[in-house]
Amino acid sequence: MKNHSLVEFLKSSAQPNIIQHFLQLMARTTTFEQKLGVLQEQLRQAEQLKKQSIHQMGQDKQQYQQEIRKLTQQHCEQINKETTRVENKYRQEIEQLQQKINQQIEIEKIFEIELAKGVWIDAKTGLMWARISIGQEWKDGKYWGESKALSWEQAEKSCQDFRLAGYNDWRLPSISELKTLMSKDKEGYACPQGILFQPAANEWGGYWSGSLGEHSDHYAWAVNFNYSDLIGSIKSNERYVRAVRNIFKKD
Repeated sequence: MKNHSLVEFLKSSAQPNIIQHFLQLMARTTTFEQKLGVLQEQLRQAEQLKKQSIHQMGQDKQQYQQEIRKLTQQHCEQINKETTRVENKYRQEIEQLQQKINQQIEIEKIFEIELAKGVWIDAKTGLMWARISIGQEWKDGKYWGESKALSWEQAEKSCQDFRLAGYNDWRLPSISELKTLMSKDKEGYACPQGILFQPAANEWGGYWSGSLGEHSDHYAWAVNFNYSDLIGSIKSNERYVRAVRNIFKKD
């Protein structure tokens, strides 16, 4: 085989193919380097974005934690404020209730004392009633005798002259006041048993009121406690009398 020098080889017909191949190889290398550079830049940007995201997440976390602490503090303050308000409210209500209980105890003590004097205080109406009827007497914590049946004029006068438990301002009750002593649909008095005494044995009695009739001054209203009934009666008729007096106004 004949040996050729490099110069001769390059001058041969193979020269164009070699140069073209070389240029193609260089082009491929340049493209690879460009792509590699692009990928490296994208990786760098991704790393930078990652660092920025981590930093932003840290800031967001701190902000969220601050907001949570703030909301928690506000909620606790609101709960404490509401708790204090409720405690004060119920404390006041308890104190008021205790005052009412104490007042009720004192009133009951007064009622017991007054009962021993022959009078009964109806807390619902603010009226003091004589436990006995006109004609009966109260002595040593007991009643004696039987009531007197009187005309209306006599009943009015006897109440003015009536003296019991140290009081001298007794009067005839109005019909509305007398009705508060009526038991609904049955005989007797609307009060605890043994408080108001009957005018006579086995009789609840018909009692005068101070209210006159609607159409004539010759009539006055009365209550028959034997039948729990209202009566319009001629004033000359005789009926029993239970005196009453005011002690305080009903709330």
